[in-house]
Amino acid sequence: MSDYPGEATGPDAPRTILVADSAPTDTSGIADHLAKEGFRILAAHDSLEVLVSARSSQPDLILLDLDAHLIDGLATCRRLRRDEHTCNIPVIAMTVARNGHELAAAISAGAADYVSKPVRIGELMMRVWTHIELHLTRRQIILQQHQLVNEERRRRAVRAEHSRMHAELEQRVARSADELAYVQSELAALIEERRGSDARLQASEARFRAIVDSGPVPMCIASMPDGHLLYTNARLRELLRIDEQALRGTINMVDFCADPAQREHLVRCLAAEGSLRDAEVRMRRADGTQFWAMATACVANHDGRPAIHVGLHDISARKRAEEDLLRSREQQRELSAYLDGMREDERKRSALEIQDDLGQLLSALKMDVSLLRMRLTDDPEATGRADDMRELVEGTIWMVRNVASQLRPAALDFGLVSALEWLIARSDQRDAIQYELRIEGGEPVLSDMQVTVLFRIVEAALTNVARHAAARRVDVTLVTRAGALDLVVRDDGCGFDPAAAYSRRAYGLLGMAERARLIGGTLGIDSEPGKGTTVAIHVPYEGNSSQ
Repeated sequence: MSDYPGEATGPDAPRTILVADSAPTDTSGIADHLAKEGFRILAAHDSLEVLVSARSSQPDLILLDLDAHLIDGLATCRRLRRDEHTCNIPVIAMTVARNGHELAAAISAGAADYVSKPVRIGELMMRVWTHIELHLTRRQIILQQHQLVNEERRRRAVRAEHSRMHAELEQRVARSADELAYVQSELAALIEERRGSDARLQASEARFRAIVDSGPVPMCIASMPDGHLLYTNARLRELLRIDEQALRGTINMVDFCADPAQREHLVRCLAAEGSLRDAEVRMRRADGTQFWAMATACVANHDGRPAIHVGLHDISARKRAEEDLLRSREQQRELSAYLDGMREDERKRSALEIQDDLGQLLSALKMDVSLLRMRLTDDPEATGRADDMRELVEGTIWMVRNVASQLRPAALDFGLVSALEWLIARSDQRDAIQYELRIEGGEPVLSDMQVTVLFRIVEAALTNVARHAAARRVDVTLVTRAGALDLVVRDDGCGFDPAAAYSRRAYGLLGMAERARLIGGTLGIDSEPGKGTTVAIHVPYEGNSSQ
């Protein structure tokens, strides 16, 4: 059962409504709702079809869309009122309420009422029922008047009944008019409220535009997806060096991105995520000069269409500082590598000089002492002194050899495996720790610098184990395979926190990592307190190993 007034008192036959709209999809929802309420729906899609259907079908009500492009709403309404066959059919105009003049023009053209688009079904149904009821009432009055004229001579008594019915109908019309006046007052209030909202929105937009125009952040709005500039503030025009004359033409925002690959990446990010934040972009000004900018963008609406809102921040000075810093770091690393090489060369030279020159002198001195002792056989005291001198020379020779080995072990000249074997043997003799060396893949073919660097890293790692780890066992593993060389030093000592060690500027660990970087490798340290330490060196390797 419907709640709309008049349904219970209407005729049994279904009431007919003619819906006039050139785009049926716009009114399909209204037609469906009317059909559910029991109305018979007729459709017309142009002015001629409206007039023909109204004359032939005599509907109880016409819903006329004044904004339809194939229907001249006001002219069609006037022609319906001038035609004697359709002049009494009520017309409800549907239009976008822009101002009171357009609504007054619709009423002047003959529309009985109007509803604003988008149409509210409840309001529309109330007006439909009201006007259908008025139309039916008008029909009944006209029919009764004809009957009274024809039967006045025969049935004068009907006049009294007619007067009663007429009074009752007038009351109903008055009630309907009161309801209509109430609805109109509510509609007028809504229209006034909408006008106030529009005025406040315009004022807010004006304030926002003034803030953006005078703000310190370069901003613009570009169309989507073509990227044409729709709005720019003064700071952006100053940053990109765009003049007012150029803005009158077509300027594309993506043309200011200097790197095409980066531009395509940013466009894909915007399309996929709808926004991007703090993206560093290399830009090109209108005069061709380039600079770096940090861009923030999002997809939003502008004048009812999707657009890209972009904010830029010039970071050229920061990028130059970063490039200078990176260049300085690289120079420092090159200097460190050079000094490291010089230091190793000096150690090698010193070891050779000590081994050759001082070693030969001490050997000659030892031979001379031996000859002197042979000649002093008759003097026991002199012989004893000669023996003491010989022992002293032999100790000095051993010390010279040890110093030469400390500077640069001779085993380094025979490859990495020999150097590691010498280092493990010396450490095993020196420390109360069990050392084990495992070689997988044979002797790697390396340059002298690579062998020296790997040897020094392992030497530093074993020194740290001996001083700080309190370990009982250390495993050194060299794995040579196609594409990479891995050297691992693992102990079962007390372990430590690498992050805390780096925060205290552990120069030994930093030096090991920097040495690995010099030969194109990486150094990783895995350790936890109480769980031992693993130092792993990974070096890309393209050479062949010798078995």
